[in-house]
Amino acid sequence: MSHQYQSLLDEFAYAIKHFVPTLPKETKQEAQAVLERLQADSEADETTIRKSFHDVGVKEYPYRRAYIELTHGLAEDEMNAMVLEHVEPNVRAIIKPHLDSGVSLDELIQSDIFIEQLTPEQRYQVEDGIMVARSKLADSLKEHVSVESEEYARLVEKWKDQAVQIDKAVSDLKVLASEGNENQKREIQEKAAVYSEGFLITERDPEFSTIKKEIEYWQEVIHPTE
Repeated sequence: MSHQYQSLLDEFAYAIKHFVPTLPKETKQEAQAVLERLQADSEADETTIRKSFHDVGVKEYPYRRAYIELTHGLAEDEMNAMVLEHVEPNVRAIIKPHLDSGVSLDELIQSDIFIEQLTPEQRYQVEDGIMVARSKLADSLKEHVSVESEEYARLVEKWKDQAVQIDKAVSDLKVLASEGNENQKREIQEKAAVYSEGFLITERDPEFSTIKKEIEYWQEVIHPTE
């Protein structure tokens, strides 16, 4: 009998499968242990599973972002080709002109174009294509990343600091929710949940600047300047 939240657990398993090759073995093993524990726990609810998404994602995020930053531009044409091959023709027709003009895949999925011109299903095709392409190119890209290098270590620390800042901003947003009315509280909590889960590789990375703007917006709505 499958778990009542099997689709969420499948997403978790998919994320683990596509962790970057430079992620410490211990971190991947820990994530796998968390997944297996949740799979065996029929009482594990959606809140528990999504919290695990966050907790694992926060640990994986700095290594992934450091890896991406170091390999940015390497095999980019090859990755673009793989993603274009992966998606359906109607999606390819939308994203190909932007990639051909020099927009990177990372820039594309953070753009308004991605949100406004593609449906959720089409966005998933692109995001899935990127993860599949990265997995296929992992061995060749890993040759360019020395996990012992000072530059890699510096980038990991940089992204760890960024993760702490983002987590703190999400917590500030959750606190703000308690100061609004019921509708505001619900909307803010939903936003905070999306940002919190964004650390997992299968979700859209949370951006510190975006969360700060969200906080500023709700502060003005809930406590308008006299």
